[in-house]
Amino acid sequence: MSWDLIRVVAILFVMAGHLTGLASTLPGIEPYPVQIVLPFGTITLLVLSGYFVGPTLRRGAAGRWFRARLARLLPAYLVAVLAVYTITRAVVVPFNGWQHRDGVLGFLFGDPVRPAEPVADAPPAWHVPDLEDLLTHALLVHEWMPDTFLDGSYWTLPLQVTAFAAAAVLWRWKLHRVVGAAAVLWVVLVASAGSVVLGLILPHLPTASGLYRAYLFAAGAAIWLWQQRRLSTTHLVFLLGTAVVIQSFRPGTPAVAVLVCFTVMLVGLCLAARGRDWDFPVLRWLRRPVGWLAGISYCLYLVHQQLGYLLTRALVEAGVTPWWLRLTVVVAAAVVAAWLLTVLVERPAYRALTRPRAAGRGREDTARAGSVGGAA
Repeated sequence: MSWDLIRVVAILFVMAGHLTGLASTLPGIEPYPVQIVLPFGTITLLVLSGYFVGPTLRRGAAGRWFRARLARLLPAYLVAVLAVYTITRAVVVPFNGWQHRDGVLGFLFGDPVRPAEPVADAPPAWHVPDLEDLLTHALLVHEWMPDTFLDGSYWTLPLQVTAFAAAAVLWRWKLHRVVGAAAVLWVVLVASAGSVVLGLILPHLPTASGLYRAYLFAAGAAIWLWQQRRLSTTHLVFLLGTAVVIQSFRPGTPAVAVLVCFTVMLVGLCLAARGRDWDFPVLRWLRRPVGWLAGISYCLYLVHQQLGYLLTRALVEAGVTPWWLRLTVVVAAAVVAAWLLTVLVERPAYRALTRPRAAGRGREDTARAGSVGGAA
């Protein structure tokens, strides 16, 4: 219950920020009178990913663990990329008052046909993704090419893959035994803080390489070491305090509120790691819905933002005036889409890709590894 509730709270704030805050800034979408813009959900989920690296990586070979992480992340992500790309092209071209080229290739990859004269009083055109957008996101190199765009949430996927690869390499080389796990975490924190200076020389390197957000994974790993009694409480406070200080220099509005919420979530993660499960009488009534939402939260993260914007714009153009009705429809559609992606793609693909290939081979660990949105 503890981990599921933290994951659900984080993903709900991610969705609220995107669907009420950022959506209101897009052309053709009426601003919401109620906007919840507290961008601490995604960074909390990245800390959660860092935490669950420890209890899952130590159970088997590093290479097998890394392949299992990719098996959980990539199939659903690739299907989501294809779906978002296709639906965006299908919907945005008419939004802009343009027309598709003839044929399937023209529809999917052709430059839309634009009118000779722009329509008077038309809202600014939305970005229509092209083949470059599709390939860079499918290959997880879009952070190296910031001019490409498909879905604003997808910046975390290459970051997670890089972090998991680094963890597998460090574990296989047993570097944590040579210099100490705490020393490795401090190196990561210092490198992450100093990546801003590196960005002055190579602008895209800190974010594309993952250094810019590496402190979040270090914070999660620190909580796990503390839970295992391999890190003192004082040392943990210094590590997490450093992570909060680094976060204070990262973009976020309003900064004070974000830091307070982030700190509260870090405390909650510590309580979940070492304390009793949050199976209290009031929360017990929420166990099933919270557990269900936590189970689809990774796919919910993948499908809610860009597709939510498209559906919101379509509802506005269809004359759906009440803002609460639009928001309800968009959230319900995102939940249904996430559930379908989970049961039709994520879970069966993970089972197929991690199935033992020979008799006698140890069963692949299937415990949830807590990556962004709750992917195991």
